Amino acid sequence: MSNKLRSVEGSSPCSAPAETVWAVWTDPSAWPGEVIEMGSVNGDFAVGSRVGVKVKGGVKTYSTLTRVERPSIWTSVTKFPGLTLTYEHTIEPHEAGTLLTERVIMGGAFAGVAHLALRRNLRETFTAVTGYIGQLAESRLPR
Repeated sequence: MSNKLRSVEGSSPCSAPAETVWAVWTDPSAWPGEVIEMGSVNGDFAVGSRVGVKVKGGVKTYSTLTRVERPSIWTSVTKFPGLTLTYEHTIEPHEAGTLLTERVIMGGAFAGVAHLALRRNLRETFTAVTGYIGQLAESRLPR
């Protein structure tokens, strides 16, 4: 088995500015709704804290925050025997707003198998989640 890194991502544009998107995407208590059933963080949204999430139709997962750079990126890591999942959440300037991207980078002996088994579902999930977070951010804009 190869230890080659594999990745899957999904993105969505949003009309809200980066700070508004950041406020939503780093507040797990705001996540439950259309796409996400549960979100949690044990303490402040900071490096070392554990974040939990359950998307509709998925399993509850927990990861440890490894990078938090307001208002552009946060990353977290989940480890299993033979598989490390690094999740990147980026907010970039895009046209009249921002582009939200959620990406997972898979490493370890089972990365290839996990990529083959999960890539389609993860791409759809990440696109849905980024679209949903964007909608939440847009709903906070003044009318």
